[in-house]
Amino acid sequence: MDLFEAIILGIVQGLTEFLPVSSSGHIELVKAIFGENSVGKESMLLTVVLHFATALSTVVVFRKEIAQIFKGLFAFKWNDELKFSLKIIVSMIPAAIVGVVFKSEIESLFGGAITLVGCMLILTGVLLFLADRAKKTDQKVGFGHAIIIGISQAIAILPGISRSGATISTSVLLGVDREKAAKFSFLMVVPLIFGAILFDTKDFLENREFEKTTISERTEVIVDELMADELFTDQDRRMSFHIIKSKERKWSDAKVAGNKETATIETEYKTELEKAGFSDERVTQILEHDYGMVRPLQGPNILALFVGFMCAFITGLFACKWMIAIVKRAQLKYFSFYCFAVGIIAVSYSLING
Repeated sequence: MDLFEAIILGIVQGLTEFLPVSSSGHIELVKAIFGENSVGKESMLLTVVLHFATALSTVVVFRKEIAQIFKGLFAFKWNDELKFSLKIIVSMIPAAIVGVVFKSEIESLFGGAITLVGCMLILTGVLLFLADRAKKTDQKVGFGHAIIIGISQAIAILPGISRSGATISTSVLLGVDREKAAKFSFLMVVPLIFGAILFDTKDFLENREFEKTTISERTEVIVDELMADELFTDQDRRMSFHIIKSKERKWSDAKVAGNKETATIETEYKTELEKAGFSDERVTQILEHDYGMVRPLQGPNILALFVGFMCAFITGLFACKWMIAIVKRAQLKYFSFYCFAVGIIAVSYSLING
């Protein structure tokens, strides 16, 4: 991850985390612009840093509200602060369940699925347009609202659906006061972001440990996991297993050495995996190194991480405050037009280049 990519991703993450235009969708579009499907995932550490930056910017903007919530919680009374905290917890449940149960299915959607992103951006535009036309009220978020808003947040895990756009629009359409809807939307995601950071950090540390092993050791790890799939239950498939082991080792060596015949070796490796009975999806996962990426060990670019963090944090502060003002003035329709335009362009681009 170079400095330029870190700056772009930091700005995109900081702005789109709060503005109702889908941060995940724009990250996918940025990857397509760079012509690199791995730009958004190339460094798990950068992902952790950028999410921490936007979470921190939320904490800074709402520091008074958060301090008041904690003050009320430690009063150990059935007060407004305790009720608000419970509503936040209730709203988190749907997204937490979806994120844990359907983790692999969700991750499979993040890989240059430009058509999906475009369609979901158009859907986001529809939600924003409808919310902008809703009547203004002074109603607070109730427990029933929190559950529905939480379901909306869970659906927004899909790339292209704006989390803030979906949750704020849902709140407003349910009759919640616009400013209260915006504040609840931003505060409800803070615990989830920190939870995601913990999971991403765990994955990063596990990958770093894996990178420290030799190519031979990595191959054994991959082979052990392939065996655990119980595909090699008869003699014929066990023979295929040994061929796969040989092909994988050859492919690993070629990838690290930058061998010109890597593509040919990869095709042979893919053929053996298919003959062994692996599905197309599983073959793709293996070739994309979901069973352990074979690559030279590289240290993190500290400067890129710092610059990316600062870009995400500063733009996050700006975007969070700006979004609250926009919602209060009922100007969501302008973002709906933007989502419509980008969504149509994305779908058109995908169809033309598909």
